[in-house]
Amino acid sequence: MSVFLLASAAHSPGVTALAVALAVTSAGPALLVDANREPDQAVLAGYLQGTDPAGRGLGGLLQAHREHRPLESALGSMLLPLGGDADFLPGFPHPGMVALFTPAWAELAAALDAEPRTVLVDAGRIGSAGLPQPLVDVSTGVLVLVRSDLPSLAALRLYLPQLVESAGEDRVGLVVVGPGRPYTATEIRHRFGVPIWGQLAWQPAAAAVYASGAQPGRRHRASAYLDDVAQLAAGLAERDSGRRVLLGARP
Repeated sequence: MSVFLLASAAHSPGVTALAVALAVTSAGPALLVDANREPDQAVLAGYLQGTDPAGRGLGGLLQAHREHRPLESALGSMLLPLGGDADFLPGFPHPGMVALFTPAWAELAAALDAEPRTVLVDAGRIGSAGLPQPLVDVSTGVLVLVRSDLPSLAALRLYLPQLVESAGEDRVGLVVVGPGRPYTATEIRHRFGVPIWGQLAWQPAAAAVYASGAQPGRRHRASAYLDDVAQLAAGLAERDSGRRVLLGARP
């Protein structure tokens, strides 16, 4: 259906928390992929509370690639249940595996593009090398999370132009975390000339439910954070529908 990449320029604005929240609250089937090239196993240790992947994930797909087994057919056996109607593809089990995976990115991208459900890719930080280009090429859009403080915006200034060049202006949007602390989303849009696809209320306790598996409070379902996640999800669905119409596919 669609592939959306989530990334940040620097710091920790909540990419993983948002990716998990979008996946587990999705209105339809979803697949969350940990493609962070600075492995931290954040979802396994956080939301999944220390789950052992038992060899599943990108490490298993790398082995399949080396054995010339199609990744599209191997993908299903590499997934873990995430919650709701969502599955999870764990990331790299060891930092040394990241470089070894380079020749497999294109095949992984093709396998994700063939998925009949929404695919959300936690790509971590953009970094000096940018995001894996095969993933960018198949994506419907790239969401760049950024806090509204000056250090975060300074980092965004360094990495955003490279991403826009590789993905195209129409496929990159910002998600402002904590707007008004101190800069507003409007000020950020005017400064960078990139559209704001969403905003997330500054509610660390609500985000921690998805980032670290914290127990939700009584009013979690009515939190502004979840309201913002739902609004962002609706915007992404609308964007995907518009893209499919442009490509001549059935919405």
